[in-house]
Amino acid sequence: MRARVMATAEQGQALVEFALVLPLLLLVLFGIAQFGLAYNVTNDDTHLANEIARFAAVNENPGEGSSQTLQSWGKAQADQYALQHGATICISFPNGSEIGAPVRVEMRNAVKWLPIVPGAEMTVSGVAYMRIEGPPSRYSAGCA
Repeated sequence: MRARVMATAEQGQALVEFALVLPLLLLVLFGIAQFGLAYNVTNDDTHLANEIARFAAVNENPGEGSSQTLQSWGKAQADQYALQHGATICISFPNGSEIGAPVRVEMRNAVKWLPIVPGAEMTVSGVAYMRIEGPPSRYSAGCA
């Protein structure tokens, strides 16, 4: 009789179910946090690419006084995450560099999805196009 009562007892059931569901809940929570990080990095990259594209469109280089290229100046404006994960800024002229043609600025950055797993990363980028208003003489195309 006692064995039958012990077999139908449900006193530890909730703990076992919680132990089974907890890893899945933690995985979902971690995934949401990592997606938010990747989205934030993409927004930061796009914002900085827009800022650099505007300087390029009006032929300005804020780092010129300290002998920096526009790309180097842009990298110096990036946040710590971008600097630690090897951000790259590229300026190009898809249709030539005459007035009215677009200047393209792309900032690429790596996002590590699982910091403890090597190779679990993805490259995100922010791209900006602006129409050239002055011929480029204070900066040049290229990547840094």
